[in-house]
Amino acid sequence: MIDANSAAVLAQFGVDPAMLEMLLPLAAGLTVLTLATVIPTGVIATRKGRSRSLWVVLALSIPVIPLLVVWLLPSVKPPDGPS
Repeated sequence: MIDANSAAVLAQFGVDPAMLEMLLPLAAGLTVLTLATVIPTGVIATRKGRSRSLWVVLALSIPVIPLLVVWLLPSVKPPDGPS
């Protein structure tokens, strides 16, 4: 799928075009997984009184792990409603 000119440029940098074509679907899947975990991470962080932007940046840099961590952390603010 990579044209001859692109394959020649990749070969100059020591990159095997076949290997790159094999890794592209994995990279696309990781991107989708990352984006799918960013939104819930921000929502959960906000509900627990934590910094939404910090947790979103963490979720963008390390997929899935920040979602699990913020989900398991206790709330900083008291829950709404009668106690």
